[in-house]
Amino acid sequence: MYGKHWINIENLDGWDVSIEKVVGGFIWLGFSRDNPEKMLCISSDKATIFDCKKGTVTTTDCAYDEDKLLAIAYDLNDEIAIAGQYGGSLPSKSRHGDKVTSISREVFEYGKNLVRENVSFWTCDGTEHLIYSGYKPYIYGFSYDGNYFVFADDAGLTVLKRNTKD
Repeated sequence: MYGKHWINIENLDGWDVSIEKVVGGFIWLGFSRDNPEKMLCISSDKATIFDCKKGTVTTTDCAYDEDKLLAIAYDLNDEIAIAGQYGGSLPSKSRHGDKVTSISREVFEYGKNLVRENVSFWTCDGTEHLIYSGYKPYIYGFSYDGNYFVFADDAGLTVLKRNTKD
């Protein structure tokens, strides 16, 4: 834990926490292309829609195909590409020039080979911020419009939104 949050957002200018939520049994998530502020989250217990702009979470019904990595959220009437710890991916670059990179390394701990990962968030001005260092997270990346960023690991999900103070 980094201060009050699961990722280190200190000095990450231009971004604010929208939602931080524990998701037990996390499986998949994906951003809507038609409503880029909406993110579908699927757990072993239920499906929810995160409104990343408003910072709200509502329960929904959905159907998903984990082989095709697609879901339909009925409340959004939208086909959503999903990603999670079992496959798929989210954009690693935003259309604004931000990007996320990682360096993985295998470590031998507790009698096992484990993967540890450092995740860096590069703001559009080229400044690097180490936002996470720990065991391999489930998934992270940007929404299609580049205004939202999600990071999911064992602790839960953190959604950042671009600060649009004009």
